[in-house]
Amino acid sequence: MFSLFDYRHYHVVSHLDEMTSRQLLDAVLDDGMVPEKVFRDNWRTLSAKVRFHSEAFLLKVPRARNGRRWERFLTRFRESDALRTFRHLELMSSMGFAAPEPVLACESRQSGVVTDSFVCYRFVEGRAAGPEDAHRILASMQELHQRGYLRSDAQIANFLMAGETVTFIDFRLKKPWFLPKLQKTRELHRFLRSCPEARHLLSSQQSSSGWYRAAACLEDANFRFRGVKNRIRARRKSIRQTNRK
Repeated sequence: MFSLFDYRHYHVVSHLDEMTSRQLLDAVLDDGMVPEKVFRDNWRTLSAKVRFHSEAFLLKVPRARNGRRWERFLTRFRESDALRTFRHLELMSSMGFAAPEPVLACESRQSGVVTDSFVCYRFVEGRAAGPEDAHRILASMQELHQRGYLRSDAQIANFLMAGETVTFIDFRLKKPWFLPKLQKTRELHRFLRSCPEARHLLSSQQSSSGWYRAAACLEDANFRFRGVKNRIRARRKSIRQTNRK
């Protein structure tokens, strides 16, 4: 079942029937949901486990992407982050990978740009992936690469295990057009940075290749740049707090 309609100034895409979709949208907008567990609640993202009609859902509001000026400008030409997440979850499932089941995504626009959006998908029960699962995760990532896609934020915290099944969470799919081999290798290196215990799983040919050395250099530089950026952001925040006193 697939619903596509407008309600309360939101464009809605849903796998629920229209009446139930409206009720879910009302519950989100009118604070009718009490989070059972909050995973993240900051200026970037709200991510919380909520319950609706006795079912557990993950509610995600991409606050930063909804608010950044350049992100808003880009939505003149594409869907919101929430709707793209909905599509990517569908695509991942259609390719045979385990991922949360999308339920509903909404976006609100003003003057042609997205000003608010959120997505709901069914909450996945599972355990956090650990180093002992790295071989399965690497195999799943490499299979995704063979299909021509990257996943965003490839760190071990963004995988769940349901038995021996690897479930992808908190991702966006991307097709690498420029130097795809390098980009795929960078993604593997990013995962291994988050799980160094798994580095021995790469073959000697992989770990000594030119692609891997180039990926390591780029990722190390990116990691240092992010550290500098975070320190600058923390310093600005400290100055603003001092000025308020």
